[in-house]
Amino acid sequence: MRRGFPLLCLLLSLSACGTPDPRQSSLATQGQTDTSAPLQTTQQISINAPADKIWALLANPQAWPGWNPSIAQTSAPGILQPGSLFSYNADGMSIHAAVREFIPSQALAWTGDVLNFHAIQTWTLTPQPGGVTLVRTSESVSGFLIGLFFSQARLERDDRTWLKNLKAAAALP
Repeated sequence: MRRGFPLLCLLLSLSACGTPDPRQSSLATQGQTDTSAPLQTTQQISINAPADKIWALLANPQAWPGWNPSIAQTSAPGILQPGSLFSYNADGMSIHAAVREFIPSQALAWTGDVLNFHAIQTWTLTPQPGGVTLVRTSESVSGFLIGLFFSQARLERDDRTWLKNLKAAAALP
């Protein structure tokens, strides 16, 4: 075990640790995730609230900890805008993110990096009859040895939790 540790450190240092992936930025700008990533999920939920109300919750990272218990803290320059840089701590991981797609009350996408892992998360809000909004989030995560640190089941659970918490927050007056 001890002999393998220096090799692991060398491999991590050669894996472009923390270097943003330009391909991911390009995909996120188009509202797409990385279909070649080892971890991918798409989840959706119908929320009985207008898209503008849901957008106000999503586009304000400073308020996320108030309605999403898995977010411990955020650092953002206020309401998100195109190109905004922000960070948030989710389940003990400090994620550094950049807004790549921004269409108010319709679509939001960001790329996020933690260590040598790279994620794309997209959100689409689609108004439905009766004041309901269909909220869909897709996420892809890639990076060297991602499977050792994060699972497909956890990614799916985390995104379902985001959506359930968003629905509960949107139900508040």
